[in-house]
Amino acid sequence: MLPLSRLPPMRRTAVQDSAPPGPRTTLGALITAQVTSHGALHVKTVEPFACAPLERPALEALALGEVEFDVRRPLFLDTETTGLAGGTGTLAFLIGLATVHQDRAVIEQAHLPGPGQERPMLQWLRERLEAATCLITFNGKSFDWPLLRSRYVMNRLAPPPERTHLDLLHCARRVLRYQLEQTQLGTLERAVLGVHRVNDLDGALIPAVWFDYLRTGRVAALGRVLEHNERDVRSMVELVAWLTDAWEGRREVSAEARLGLAVVAARLGDDERALRWVPEVPGRCGALANELKAGVLRRRGDVQGAVASLAAALEASPSPARVHLRLAKLYEHQLKDPHQALLHAPKARDAETLEANTRRQSRLARRTSRGD
Repeated sequence: MLPLSRLPPMRRTAVQDSAPPGPRTTLGALITAQVTSHGALHVKTVEPFACAPLERPALEALALGEVEFDVRRPLFLDTETTGLAGGTGTLAFLIGLATVHQDRAVIEQAHLPGPGQERPMLQWLRERLEAATCLITFNGKSFDWPLLRSRYVMNRLAPPPERTHLDLLHCARRVLRYQLEQTQLGTLERAVLGVHRVNDLDGALIPAVWFDYLRTGRVAALGRVLEHNERDVRSMVELVAWLTDAWEGRREVSAEARLGLAVVAARLGDDERALRWVPEVPGRCGALANELKAGVLRRRGDVQGAVASLAAALEASPSPARVHLRLAKLYEHQLKDPHQALLHAPKARDAETLEANTRRQSRLARRTSRGD
């Protein structure tokens, strides 16, 4: 990873004190302005902070093996915008980036002086992306990245190079779906990172702060926007470390998170890790865990073990009909025991169509009457 000092610099000089009045000048009171070949650029660099190096196997697993990651020069990205609706009228007026070098992370924040002045910031982002080997966001695949690409088009600039993209929202949902009903970044901060923001600016108010700045030139509230964005970027860096440590078994997690990790492992075909992660707990979580365990054991050829796990899941399962259906199938097709299969088939009615269930029961009744 290139240290920040070695990133390709933009050609710039200090903005003169004689700059015209208005938002461009007042923003300079908050963030020192520099001049590039495209115009004024306002970038704030935050003091470096300690972080864990990224681990490729864990990131690829959390992405379900869909892509390969080059983690030598990761780039974390988060934007603050004029609204959540998207479209050509929505601007990203603040872009926060974090670059990671070994065990240190540096956050840079580029702030837009005003509408129609995006080119310096977009060129700055291009340079950072060209130096990166992968991109990490939170809900960036659906929002931040499509919005930024549209701004390049609107400014008649070629979009920057595509980088392998890890969206932490999807990773967090996979691991924490059984623990948390919502997986917004703020919820994850409180629930798993132990971060409790004090005097933080509500994200819903951020567009209004930007528009107030455009009307009045006041920049005081923009400082709170910068702090909010900095915390978002820090939390993404910390969330990657938390998810990686959880996947590698280096931290204690809840039974519900263990179940989420087991589901990810099972989807990857990593049966050993899936069985290791399955929690042994009572209640709904335990029932779902036993259903998962049954699927893994069945895939490994341990049909009796799968039946035992499904039987253990029945008591607290949120969908007992589904469990009865799986038991009926195992007894009929794998264990060749139509009598036991027929005990479960009527209770599986809600898990399949009436026609399919009727056929199943009729078929099993015929087989039992013949003594199969």
